[in-house]
Amino acid sequence: MAPAHRPVGPGARYFEDFRPGERIVTQGRTVTEVDGGLWAMFTGDMNPMHVDEVYATEHGLFGGRFPPGLMAVAIASGLKERLGLFAGTGLAMLEQTIRYHQPVRFGDTIHVELTVEETEPRPGKPRGVVTFHYEIVKDDGVRVADGRWVMVVAARPAREDPAP
Repeated sequence: MAPAHRPVGPGARYFEDFRPGERIVTQGRTVTEVDGGLWAMFTGDMNPMHVDEVYATEHGLFGGRFPPGLMAVAIASGLKERLGLFAGTGLAMLEQTIRYHQPVRFGDTIHVELTVEETEPRPGKPRGVVTFHYEIVKDDGVRVADGRWVMVVAARPAREDPAP
C-alpha cells in the first residue's frame, strides 16, 4: 500500500526552501467598516473606540473610530496565508509577537513585508521551525505594526527509492 500523502498547494514551500534574509511581500487589502463590524460581532470586542463614532471622536486619540490593532494583525496573517507558501506545509504557529506603531483606519490598505530571520531544523523530525519578522505597512508607506511569527513548517518528504 502506498503511503498517505498530504495535499500540498502548488506554491507551497517546505522548511528547506526558506533562507535567512529572504524577503517576501504580500498583496494589499483595504480594511473596511464591514471588517470592523464582523470583528466586533465575532470577538465580542465592543470597545467604543471601535464601534461608537461619537464616543471615539470625543474621547479617542485618533479623531474617530478605528479598527482594533489585533484585527489588523489577523488580516495580515490572512494576507500571509494568501501567498500559498504554507498550503499543506504550515503545521503550527509557535509564537507571535506584536508591536503597534500607528493606527490603521477604516479605508487604509495594508500589506505585509516578511523577512526570514532564522531556520532551525528539527533533526529526526519531518519539520523545522522558521522565524519571520513581519511588518504591516499602509499604502502610504507607514509601518503600523511589526513583530515575529515563529512557525513549524514541514520538511521536504524523503524520496522513495525507485522500483527495480
